[in-house]
Amino acid sequence: MRIFERLFQITVFVVAGFMAWGGGFFWRDHLPDNFTRTNIYTLYRTLPPAPLGPRFCQIVEAGDYGLVGPCNSVPPFVWWLEKRYREKNFTI
Repeated sequence: MRIFERLFQITVFVVAGFMAWGGGFFWRDHLPDNFTRTNIYTLYRTLPPAPLGPRFCQIVEAGDYGLVGPCNSVPPFVWWLEKRYREKNFTI
């Protein structure tokens, strides 16, 4: 029984670490006229999409589902801190 508890703890820790790093999950919806909509679910849902916000690249793909991560391997909260610093012109 302790083995299952430990496996559960490791799984939760790995998923939480992956999400804090900026990783997430994606799935695709096939729309009419050969269009595809890609939905990305990350911990940082309120950040703006790619041209203004951080970019996400596919890590693993299995059909219409997969994993994404930040393209520059920097967690999105670092992007948010840099943006806030530029907007407010904080002096250190």
